[in-house]
Amino acid sequence: MDKSQRTLLDTIRANLSERHQLAGIDADSLKNYILGEMQTDIASDEDNWMSLDGMIGCIKDEHVKAYILNNLLIMPGHYHHQEITRKIQHLGHPSSIPCIRTMLENGFDTLQYTCSEDEVIAKWFSHALADIGTPASIALIREFASSPNEGIAAEMRYRLEQLGIS
Repeated sequence: MDKSQRTLLDTIRANLSERHQLAGIDADSLKNYILGEMQTDIASDEDNWMSLDGMIGCIKDEHVKAYILNNLLIMPGHYHHQEITRKIQHLGHPSSIPCIRTMLENGFDTLQYTCSEDEVIAKWFSHALADIGTPASIALIREFASSPNEGIAAEMRYRLEQLGIS
């Protein structure tokens, strides 16, 4: 290998999207792979979760990353919902609002593994909605401030107070 080929190879190694392109990996195949792996028993293996999480972290396209995180949020059978919600919070993508709504509407039976009270779990979602910060996300906080589930309602009322919204 001559020096110019070596330089090109080093450049491509440093650029993940070019590496993916060379390997024939596009956004859809990456989405499908990650979500498929999470739906198998392999997702319960922490080493595999770390690998999948690393792949998610390398995705630059916010829409693709949000799509994956949103699907993982509503997917039962794994133990990473709080971590996924935190990633959704940091990403702040409006496409997460319907998935957060689904979690709030369906209750937290799939999150029993956390041994957390509803108010604690609702806090994850209130932070994510507040950081998304769109009128639709704030409207969802307002809506669930009147939830029949007192734990959810209390947290959403608290978040509205913290945001200075009544």
